[in-house]
Amino acid sequence: MYKYLVLICILFTVGCGVPSPSDSTQVPANLFSQVTNISPGGVTPAIASPTSQGSLFADLGTVLFRDDFDGSLDPEWDWVREDASKWSLTAFPGSLQVIVGPGHVNSSNNSNLLVRAIPAGNFVLETKVVFQPVANYQFAGLIIYESPSNFVQVGRAYCAGEIPRCIGDGFYMDYYEGGSFVAPNYSQSFTENTPVYLQLIRRDTSYTLQTSTDGEIWTLCGTTTSNMIPLQIGLVTGQNTSVELPAAFDYFEISTLP
Repeated sequence: MYKYLVLICILFTVGCGVPSPSDSTQVPANLFSQVTNISPGGVTPAIASPTSQGSLFADLGTVLFRDDFDGSLDPEWDWVREDASKWSLTAFPGSLQVIVGPGHVNSSNNSNLLVRAIPAGNFVLETKVVFQPVANYQFAGLIIYESPSNFVQVGRAYCAGEIPRCIGDGFYMDYYEGGSFVAPNYSQSFTENTPVYLQLIRRDTSYTLQTSTDGEIWTLCGTTTSNMIPLQIGLVTGQNTSVELPAAFDYFEISTLP
């Protein structure tokens, strides 16, 4: 069983803000080599001293599925609103690059939502992604999905402006219930142009976001609860109000959570 440290971040209370234009960001072709590939009514966790993940989440158990995006996609993947000109497995070999465009899951108008059937029981979704958003509301990460009205997505995103608790470039959890955003979003600032690891953990009706820069030491950002009946899981990009830019996913993994 892996040993983790969990650093619990300060929790925030509302969603994203107004546009803040900036220049596009390029992903260096060798960026993944810099990191070793190791493999919502919101409920607010209490702030506590760092503790091991084992005391919060049991041994991750068995890997149910992993796609390293080496040459072809697993046949069980489905594209929703696919734009084949905006994704590639060859731009950065060994990764899935998606050009982040406009649109939102809640509005059923974002392209290249990549999903597959949800596994039974409790589980952990994990990915490593290179993405540095520069303008509202660019987003790339993981999703657990019932419908356009009910889903949880977590990822690297940008949010700034008049609405409180938007912190610019960082990590965010977006939970939609009945078509409406449910606070808090558990935002955590992060501005480095380096690969990041994301985990979205489902335990019964709770959904938890954890982040890492090395795949070993994890930060617990927050847990939300939902009575939705999710049908699919996968990778999500979108919400781009400015220039297009790439998100490069190194892998996608599902593990059991006893």
